Order: sequence, then C-alpha cells, then structure tokens
Amino acid sequence: MNENNIEANIEANIEAIIEAPLTEGKLVQRNDLLTIDPYYSISDYNEALHALENNSIKYREYVSVMPPYNFYLELKEKPIMMNYNMIDSTQWKYLVSKVQPLKQNDEVKLYRRTNKQSNVTDYVNNDAFNRSMKEDYTIIFHYANKEELIRLSRAFGRLYPLGRYINGSKHLAMAFNAQIKNGLQTNNVLLEKKGKQKVGHLEAEINYKVLRNQDKIEKWSMTPYFEKGRFFPTSPKSPQWFEDISL
Repeated sequence: MNENNIEANIEANIEAIIEAPLTEGKLVQRNDLLTIDPYYSISDYNEALHALENNSIKYREYVSVMPPYNFYLELKEKPIMMNYNMIDSTQWKYLVSKVQPLKQNDEVKLYRRTNKQSNVTDYVNNDAFNRSMKEDYTIIFHYANKEELIRLSRAFGRLYPLGRYINGSKHLAMAFNAQIKNGLQTNNVLLEKKGKQKVGHLEAEINYKVLRNQDKIEKWSMTPYFEKGRFFPTSPKSPQWFEDISL
C-alpha cells in the first residue's frame, strides 16, 4: 500500500473500526493472533494489510513491546498463502494494541515503516501514554461515571478515561497526582507506577494485572480528558464510549 492511497480510504477505514469492531466486545482469543514478521519485510506486511482491506476482511493490529517488537494480527481466518507464527505464551503478556487513527494525518503517521525500538513509541503510545512516560507517578483507577471524573479533576488535575472493558465492568482512567488516592475508594485503585517506564510496559501491565488478559486496552491517537472540572472531547469521529462519557 503506497502512502498516496492512504488518505483516500481513511474515512471508510475509521468508520469500519468504530462501528464494527472485530471482537464486538468479546474477549480477545490467544489463538487468534499471528505474526508474519519473521518471514516477510515491512513492505510485504503493509501490502498484506492492503489486501485484507481490499477484500473487506476485518483485522486488528497489536505490537509486542519486547524485542524484536513483532507486529501481530487478530484475524477470524488464518491466511493460507503466507507463512506465519501463532502467538506463544511468552509473548502474550507483552502484547499491546496499536494506536488507531482519529484524524486523516494520523493514518500517515501510523503507517508502519520500522519495528525498531526507537520507532515503536509512534505505534504504541498515544497522548495519554506519552505523558505517563514523562511523569514520575501514574495511577490507574476505576471510576463510576462522568460526574466522578469531573469532581476528581477539580482537585487533582488532568485525568484520562481509558475506556470500558470486560463487558463494561471495568471503567479505567489514568492520572498523575499521587494525592488522588485520597479521593478514591481503596478498591478502585487498580495499579500504581513510580519512576520512568519503558515504552508500552504500563499498558502491558494493565492488560495483565488489571484486565487479567481477558481484554486489552484500546487506544486512539487522541484521548479525551478531564481537567479543572471540565470535559475536553477529542473528535466527532470517536468510539461509542467517547460519546457516552460526553453526555
């Protein structure tokens, strides 16, 4: 797939991701994930994705945050004309979702060009996780509703809602002020990290320790946030939970 064709198809691709997600809220199955990276070049990988799109085959992309940073695909059907490896138990807990685009130029930025560590950040981190890497403290907590996030943001600064998981039973948010624990019930504190982090490792920990690998964090290139008691949405083209939280 060449870059000239990317922007022409962006609107249709975003709508497909938002309106008809592959798993439709069901758990990601370990045996549905495969990689072709050991056998093909990145150019071949991009052509394979282009072929999937041309044939209206839905897929999701994931990235291992451990060397050699292979990309994995979630597919309903296994490819029959390509070599591939199914994911093994050693890689599963290091797998995170690739950032999904919300704006047209995001698709170009997220077009895969390398899997070197120095560039993996572009595919793995969005604004919320980029900020987390710069902070000395990050907390992941469960919230009840929009009103709670408004209240907390007045006292403790910017909060990023991360979405709803495991059939809506987990509402996750991220913050960076350690004092926020004073405003939370103890059982709603899900994960705390102090000090600098490696790319993707916080997300992998959320998947493993909080979601118990029954679900995986999904990310878009922009994240809505709450600050000083106000809600700041991202884009009119956004997943349903973005819209729900803005009501």
